Amino acid sequence: MMRINRSSMRPSNRPPLYISFVWLIYLIIPLYTIFQRPLEEMLFDLLVVVLFAVIYVFSFVNDRYRFVLVWMQFLIIGYFTLHYDPNFFFMGFYPAPVIAMMRTTWQMIVTWAGLLCLHVSVLWLYHFDFTDSDMLTVLPAMLVMLFMPLAFRLGRRSRELRQKLDLANEQIARMSANEERARISRDLHDTLGHSLSLITMKSELAEKLMVKNPERAAQEVRDIQSTSRAALRQVRELVQGLNMTSLAEEIIHAKQLLAAANISLRMIDVDNHEADASMPLINHIIGMCLRETVTNVVRHSQATTCTIECICSKDAFSLIVTDNGIGCDADQLSTPLGANGLKGMRERLKLVEGKMDMQAAVGGGTSVRFVVPLVTRTTEGGDTK
Repeated sequence: MMRINRSSMRPSNRPPLYISFVWLIYLIIPLYTIFQRPLEEMLFDLLVVVLFAVIYVFSFVNDRYRFVLVWMQFLIIGYFTLHYDPNFFFMGFYPAPVIAMMRTTWQMIVTWAGLLCLHVSVLWLYHFDFTDSDMLTVLPAMLVMLFMPLAFRLGRRSRELRQKLDLANEQIARMSANEERARISRDLHDTLGHSLSLITMKSELAEKLMVKNPERAAQEVRDIQSTSRAALRQVRELVQGLNMTSLAEEIIHAKQLLAAANISLRMIDVDNHEADASMPLINHIIGMCLRETVTNVVRHSQATTCTIECICSKDAFSLIVTDNGIGCDADQLSTPLGANGLKGMRERLKLVEGKMDMQAAVGGGTSVRFVVPLVTRTTEGGDTK
């Protein structure tokens, strides 16, 4: 069985190892006190401090023995607190974050209770020595030490839940893609399978009737042409359905994107008006322009509020997207990075004779208006539609 070298892998439940080394600089404070002692006592206590540092760093790395290593830190802190003075209890800041990285919940609870007992013991042993000003320093420090493991544990749990949520979303996306492929396969089978089978049968029949009954053969050929046109039309509709988006869909995506970016969304007449559903190309282009604009708001505007407004008149449909962000100036719009997105939207709008108007000022937010004319069509009976 292949053995994994865990020391070469950084677990997801602990910060980078260099963080543990950074905090060791604060051991200078207890070392200063130890250096005031006689030589023999100083050498022994220096070895204990070195042992404490090694145990502390090793507790970050080793997940298996972390529970025992934290209790060893408690014992060393208790030794220094009893042997010197109560200020050595501040060394409790070292095992506090390690407690949050325990493998199981019960290990965390037991070690957290050990930290609490350490603090209670210090208060009980030295409550006569602490002045009121000392208590103003000691009590907040103790509360911070006790709160750190809980806060770190909650943060770790939150990250794990986000990872599980991302994994679930990826699985849902894969399942949706598989379902979409299955649907496309069914649609192709239903649309093309029948039509191609019919064309094959009729072409074989036309071949047999070509000599015996030319008129019937010609009719079969016309049927083949009609069937092939219908099949081609069905394929175009299927492809159009795969590639086309709509304004309603992009509004839903805009809500999700803005919510994720902590930008509040205000909608005006969005639910009452939409680009003409009978003109899917217009609907698609307006939807794509909305997508590009909302993406720019999230990436570049630094806005806190975004407004989407729809105005549908007899002759035109207008979509207005406004934000209260930092805006921009004319020089920014002329740069290639800023111009490409605007150029793409203008090229899309040209396909339907649409126009785009953008108003922006530094510190004054940005407003983008898309206007697409609605063509009035006349039916065979002379009524407008």
